Amino acid sequence: MKKTLIKLQIIIILIVFNSCTVAKMPSASIPKKINENKGMIIGAIALNKSGSTICNGYRCYYTNIENKEIDNPKENKIEIVPSQAIYVHFKPDFFDNEDAIYYFSIEKPKGKYRFYAERIFMNTYSQAIYETNEINIPFEIEEGKAKYIGQLKFNADKTYEKVDKSERDLENLRKLYPELNIEK
Repeated sequence: MKKTLIKLQIIIILIVFNSCTVAKMPSASIPKKINENKGMIIGAIALNKSGSTICNGYRCYYTNIENKEIDNPKENKIEIVPSQAIYVHFKPDFFDNEDAIYYFSIEKPKGKYRFYAERIFMNTYSQAIYETNEINIPFEIEEGKAKYIGQLKFNADKTYEKVDKSERDLENLRKLYPELNIEK
């Protein structure tokens, strides 16, 4: 009986430890092909790691500008969860100098959309801290097409910018997803 209890405790510890170490990568959900009646944007999110604390989670929310009835705010987000084993650290698709770069895609029906908020989550010893910052980055999804949107760079000073990194990203994305015809 005592051996069974010890084995059960070890299994629980391993499950908890494993769940804390797994990083959530938005690139893991990029489809290999476009759904017939939908379109897609593909881009990169850059999180600056110099001189700032790495948060436990990052979310970037978007909405359909033209038809809010088809929106589900709980689903319309890109989520990045850094690796959190012994300490919190980025495990991105790659690093570009001081930026952790994560590829993402949004596959939705054609229409006009916009990113409207960025939210960070930080778990401290005594409390959980959520901070939401408004953003305004419009984009359009065209039916049957995969279009490169650019890099959304979120800086440590809570500013953001949309940057064209197509030279770097299109080459990488076409290698990773050769079945997709990604346009600029």
